[in-house]
Amino acid sequence: MFAFDYVTEGGPTARPLPHAFTQQGAMLFDALLADLGAVPGVEVCTMATLDAPGKPPAARSFGERFAACVQAADAVWPLAPESEGLLEHLSRDILRGKRILLGSAPGAVRVAGSKLKVARALAEGGVATVPTYRPHASLPEGEGAWVVKPEDGAGCLDTRLFSDRAAALAWIRTSAAQGYVLQPFVAGKLGSLSLICCDGTARLLARNQERVAVRDNRFHFLGSTVNGLTDADGALERLAQQVAAALPTLWGYVGVDIILSERGAVVLDVNPRLTAAYAGLHASIGCNPAGLVIDLLKGPAAMPAPPTRHRTVSVDVGSFPGDAPA
Repeated sequence: MFAFDYVTEGGPTARPLPHAFTQQGAMLFDALLADLGAVPGVEVCTMATLDAPGKPPAARSFGERFAACVQAADAVWPLAPESEGLLEHLSRDILRGKRILLGSAPGAVRVAGSKLKVARALAEGGVATVPTYRPHASLPEGEGAWVVKPEDGAGCLDTRLFSDRAAALAWIRTSAAQGYVLQPFVAGKLGSLSLICCDGTARLLARNQERVAVRDNRFHFLGSTVNGLTDADGALERLAQQVAAALPTLWGYVGVDIILSERGAVVLDVNPRLTAAYAGLHASIGCNPAGLVIDLLKGPAAMPAPPTRHRTVSVDVGSFPGDAPA
């Protein structure tokens, strides 16, 4: 088998990706490269390895370089953010190139890339999730803080906290911000789930505690403690299965951002891509997560048994100079 991986280096977007994405992308790229290289029978190729010797990458467009890698591979694992449709775009290109996509179906990526669409899909599937509103929607009455974030953003990127609904709406109006949504602030412990998904089912690999700080009313992602949460009553396992059933074309590695509130766990976001926790996942569970994903090519019957090891591993991201995705 010949596998290929792509790291966030800009891609076909209209503007360069934020430094936080490329910084964390490099960390995940290294972790995935090591895991894929350890899978028997897998040869790894990247865009960099296929660049012509002595010819700078800028001499060819991103699309040309990406297409060359797709054609050189049997299977492609895209490592890219879902914002601005980037991950969906690349996933469709892989399928158009008649190669195996080691990731979720483009339709699932499109839904997960929209805060409004994913909240609606989860709610329709009976999953407890944070309500999400457009600025001109009828917002619920009551006191409490509100969060404003890009509708198609990833992680903490440009996510802001306001003391009340009026302050949140005023910021949107005065800044002429476009494409933002609002969510009521839900107090609780921030966490995430590391899943592998296939045909509407999931295997929960890790329950992670997320470290996020707020400075100048903006959220900053600081890192994850992989398997830093417990699940004594099985609530997180059940939540993982509910998310997979609500979005049945999720496939491969999926990260789910959650809040452990006083009323129980609620889903904040679904990430159909590698998340920061992946960088410590192999060390935490004692087996190769990339190998588990590749095994899924055999079908749902290849879903692995639950991990028996849950060592806590810290993944640190220095993001105060700029926000980072989770």
